Amino acid sequence: MSRQKSSRIAIGGVFSAMCLLLMFLSSVIPFAAIALPMLAGAMLTVVMLENGAKTAFLVYISVSLLSLFIVPDIDAKLLFILFFGYYSILKPMIEKLPGRLMQMALKLLILNAALILGYYVSLAVLGLSDTGSEWFEKYAPAFLLAGMNLSFILYDYLLARYIFIYIHRFKPKFLRR
Repeated sequence: MSRQKSSRIAIGGVFSAMCLLLMFLSSVIPFAAIALPMLAGAMLTVVMLENGAKTAFLVYISVSLLSLFIVPDIDAKLLFILFFGYYSILKPMIEKLPGRLMQMALKLLILNAALILGYYVSLAVLGLSDTGSEWFEKYAPAFLLAGMNLSFILYDYLLARYIFIYIHRFKPKFLRR
């Protein structure tokens, strides 16, 4: 086995473990059930940059499958599996499209489709169809969707900064090859 191939396997394994740890912590730290799947998805960015989309997608699949069995928090699992896990793999492809407005519109479309799907899957799995509050049932999903869209815009900006810092500062200083 070549040194490059073993390096890819090692990076994939280490980052799979780190993503899975973050996903598991989402059930230990309940208020971080949205932030930790975001961080786990950001971890896949390094795999994407170092080893390419194929390896990053394999890491995403392995973390998603293991999360199904290990992570108790259903919402955190759904956020990772339905969006944040693969978003860092899609981001470079989307950003090759012309026009920032079109890029952001596509990103938000994918996010909202994943959130709506996740909402209905969560309702089906948890069976929370009747909360007893008509106002909550009517308006909470819209507030959640708006909040997630705002959070995503910030996440996307920070992920771009994270990629820039990794490529231009961290990698040249610490990962000289």
